[in-house]
Amino acid sequence: MPGDSPGDGTPPVDARAGLPPDERALLEAFDRLAPQGTLRWNFDDAVRRLAESTASHGRLSPWGGLPPDLWERGRSTKASERVLGDVVKIVAQDLSEYTDRAVAESARLGDESLARLRGTTFDAVRFLSARVDRLERALDPLGIAVGELDLAAPDTSSWIGPIVERIGTDPGQPVVVGELGDLALLRALTDAGIVVDAVDPRGATVWAAEAEVAGDRVTLVLDEVVQHLRTLAPASRSAVVLSGCVDRASLVGNVDLVDEAVRVVGPGGTVALLVTDPGAWAADLGPVIADLLPGRPLHPETWRLVLAHRGASDAEWMTPGEGSVHAVVAEVGG
Repeated sequence: MPGDSPGDGTPPVDARAGLPPDERALLEAFDRLAPQGTLRWNFDDAVRRLAESTASHGRLSPWGGLPPDLWERGRSTKASERVLGDVVKIVAQDLSEYTDRAVAESARLGDESLARLRGTTFDAVRFLSARVDRLERALDPLGIAVGELDLAAPDTSSWIGPIVERIGTDPGQPVVVGELGDLALLRALTDAGIVVDAVDPRGATVWAAEAEVAGDRVTLVLDEVVQHLRTLAPASRSAVVLSGCVDRASLVGNVDLVDEAVRVVGPGGTVALLVTDPGAWAADLGPVIADLLPGRPLHPETWRLVLAHRGASDAEWMTPGEGSVHAVVAEVGG
């Protein structure tokens, strides 16, 4: 903690303010070189050094004011008209000398302070980077890409009509569809004259879409859906339809997807989630894929809560007439 001793017998940090500069510098060097217990301690210490007052590193003493014999020196002249001129001259000379000293001292101390700041900033960034690396390894130790797993596309065919009807044939702005699955929903939207951003992280799916539904109403994007959403301007799309990605993302990933979808469609826009029933999902997946995916489908009621919490209230949960894919549809700002 700030102000605590590093634990090796050296004085606490706050107690060093009264030490001579060379002793403080030596203790700080020991701090930097001594092994520490954790990355958290190292990072916190580096941030403490960044925030530490530069006053403890030495500065030129404040100007002491006018010389005490100023008026005596000014009155040494007999001509009254010169009294003020002599005083001004003395003050100007004194200030000029002080300014010269201040410039020289600031330059010297500035270089030292800048070097110290650079070193401390490097330490803070290095320790923070190590902590982020550790966190990333904990969250995704294998780093397996979606394309490496043989994932079957969810059957969203029963929702094609309701989704097209909900969006309308003239939504005013493009609609984002991600992922593309078997392309049935993408075909239905383009057949209805709707302009679509079609997003999928699998090259084979994007190439198939290019061969089958290419046209001026479709923009094909090879990317993770959330990454594409992040590139879009706020309130620039009429609707976002998500499937596939919402079944396998972690809770953090799903919240990111919803946040970006809500931001992109803006007030009055539609966010539609086509989500696989959790029980059916577990039964259909092989054990290797089920074990390695970062997440699993959320229950539709959970999705309603997530949507309401992120700005899309009154979401409607629609159960399928057949199949295992549910629809959760909300209006942003509703």
